[in-house]
Amino acid sequence: MTDVSAVAERAPQVALADCRVLELSRSSAAVAGRVLADLGAEVIKIEPIGGEEARRAEPAFHGPDGERHSFAFLAHNLNKRSVTLDIDAEAGRELLGRLAATSDIVVVDWERVGAPAEADRLHALCTAANPRLVFCEIWPYGRGAHETTLATDLTLQAQGGHLYLNGDTDRAPVGIGAPVALLQGGAEAAFAALMAYYHALRTGIGQRVDVSLQSCVVWSLLNTTMTWQCLGIDEIRGGAVKKERGNSFSTRLVWPCKDGHVQFGPVGGGGGAVREASFSALVEWMRQEGYFKDILLAHDWNGPERFTVPQEAYDEVTEAIGDFIRSRTLDELVERGMKHRILLAPIYSVPQLLTAEQLLARDFFVEVRDERRGTTALHPGPFARLGATPVVDFRRAPEAGADTEDVLAALGLTRDETAVLRSAEAL
Repeated sequence: MTDVSAVAERAPQVALADCRVLELSRSSAAVAGRVLADLGAEVIKIEPIGGEEARRAEPAFHGPDGERHSFAFLAHNLNKRSVTLDIDAEAGRELLGRLAATSDIVVVDWERVGAPAEADRLHALCTAANPRLVFCEIWPYGRGAHETTLATDLTLQAQGGHLYLNGDTDRAPVGIGAPVALLQGGAEAAFAALMAYYHALRTGIGQRVDVSLQSCVVWSLLNTTMTWQCLGIDEIRGGAVKKERGNSFSTRLVWPCKDGHVQFGPVGGGGGAVREASFSALVEWMRQEGYFKDILLAHDWNGPERFTVPQEAYDEVTEAIGDFIRSRTLDELVERGMKHRILLAPIYSVPQLLTAEQLLARDFFVEVRDERRGTTALHPGPFARLGATPVVDFRRAPEAGADTEDVLAALGLTRDETAVLRSAEAL
């Protein structure tokens, strides 16, 4: 466990030097643990005998070792250690308490611990061993009135407001393919735990952190919440064409080009001088290339008068802009946009993402070799570039129980005692 005076006297090589985290996870807590591990914490996964179920969750692949390996598990568990314990057995609970006594943070999710009563039992066990401990738990709706309500990532996207915004208005909304709620909640849990950890370093007092995934989804809605706060209007979902920022008219936001698509709101969105300058730069480019049409300057597209422009005019200017964008490649659009501050962004396919010039120039992707599972995978690189305490180099996800013997030996158990313990837990 971290000593406050020791932290003050030295400059650590990583942000969370000497911070130990125990993780009991099935999904979102693994994301939280990964964030903390990347920052340099020693993250120990406490898995059931044989490993947690998430190791085999789909989508998965068959490795040369004959096992099914989950892509998500391998991504969410870099830089960690693994200890297998049966925490339902008396011996396992006793060892968990001893590990908690040497730790700073425990992070759990509801899919692993199950009922709230089990979380309470684990909290009592861990904090009895270490009152300074930060105990962070992740629930679909937090603790309280709905703590036993079942949920999936899809229902959490819906009840957090995200699902309402996706898809076309003439049909049911559609979910984001990635597990938005679990990923967002896991990341926010990591930073909530860090705030409590900072408090513990300053005061010596631990805290219990309660994370609601539904509440975390709300923070992924960007300007949607502000639309209501500023205009008293709900933003309406839409696909490539939608009513942006609560507008009464529809404009195109996703545009096909020669070899892909771009996200671009040239008209109708407001945005003040920056957006007006962006549109002016686009018009000038179109003029230079012989694509200028009078409709481009026929109305105040982005100023206060945009609300009085008829839908037919927006449709006409969209056709003119669309003809031009379809004549350009993705690289041309991105390069010109950066040079002349045109507010567009590429929508990359996976192959385009892997060869994107700016990502390659920044060494964004990191190759992680995993000999046992027979894989070499490209992972998104560090989520932050920290000068004095850089994110750690990526290490492959551990095998189930790979560190049990070493971690328990550090608690004073001999190799023979560990073997006896593992045998007793397997019964």
